[in-house]
Amino acid sequence: MKFRCERDTLVEVLTTAGRAVSTRSAGQMALGGVRIEVRGNLLSVVGTDLDLTVHVSSEAIGIADGTCVAPARLLADIVRALDPGAVTVESEGESVEIGAARSRFSLRTFPVEDFPSLPEPAEPATSLPAAGLAGALRQVVRAASSDDARPLLTGVLIAPEGGGVRLVATDSYRLALRDLDGSDALAGASQILVPARALAELQRLSGLGGKDVEGADREPGAHVGLSFGDHDLTFTAGNVRVSTRLLDGTYPDYRQLIPAEYPNRLHVGKDSLLDALRRVRLLVRDNTTPVRLSMRQGGVDLTVVSQEVGDASETVDADFDGTDLTIAFNPTYLIDGVEAVTGDEVLLETVDATRPATVRGAERSDFRYLLMPVRVS
Repeated sequence: MKFRCERDTLVEVLTTAGRAVSTRSAGQMALGGVRIEVRGNLLSVVGTDLDLTVHVSSEAIGIADGTCVAPARLLADIVRALDPGAVTVESEGESVEIGAARSRFSLRTFPVEDFPSLPEPAEPATSLPAAGLAGALRQVVRAASSDDARPLLTGVLIAPEGGGVRLVATDSYRLALRDLDGSDALAGASQILVPARALAELQRLSGLGGKDVEGADREPGAHVGLSFGDHDLTFTAGNVRVSTRLLDGTYPDYRQLIPAEYPNRLHVGKDSLLDALRRVRLLVRDNTTPVRLSMRQGGVDLTVVSQEVGDASETVDADFDGTDLTIAFNPTYLIDGVEAVTGDEVLLETVDATRPATVRGAERSDFRYLLMPVRVS
């Protein structure tokens, strides 16, 4: 195998595929590598840990067709460190050579036959708008749990809702919900539970944000294809495919957590609230110190009291409709919710100091972020 490719393109291809590479590959060394294949002028790079697979294709100058499996992270680091310009990669026997300008590297490779044989995903059966999906993932994935002891909560629920699709994630302390209207991608289908890790990798793809791996602008109306298997799902975004195993189980009934109505509503500028929250959070030294919000006519008072450090307070101008109320939240979770809101104005809706509050945009109702208050004396 031998090919030539621009350094920046090759770095992007190797880095994207390498995100799926296993970090615990002691039992199967080849899982620590990426499979590189050249056919004509088509370069294909695949990384997998058997649960998540990322396949990236790109144009290159093919000199000799072939396949090798090279150490993922080391190869990417080497190519990234080379001078800008053309990079030549050639594999022969049990090694692969990387050259650019006056730099030369030789790496030991893994046997190609040790790399997992991965089934080719079916052609996309449906699709979601790339721009809408990118925004939804940014808002929702942050609320999924990272605790493997509760595997269902490490996933994002994707289900048909009305005339569109709904994404839901929760770690039991907060819940993020986003509707994508006008998409019938799951029409007539049942809900699916996708690992948040896979969606986080999909979110990081440059192709989902408006450019593909080569850096060319994507069309404004670009879509992400979805291919369904019996136990897996593949997203196709430009020249990248992300395949993941689906989680098996029944997702908690999140609807019962959403209050039917909110008697108290705070209408506040997003940036003003975020800046104040970030300042008072400077005194938080552990995950148990809350920020208290005292809501009243004309504004909201933010207070953090740390027994070991001191205290901080700040007042933010706001419109408040309801009964004066003091409620406390985990400051990091609250900041996450406010950051996820689209628009310049935020609504914080509350029932009382013990029941879930909702953070959402004042101009849009397609995103909601529920947050459990922290009980304080």
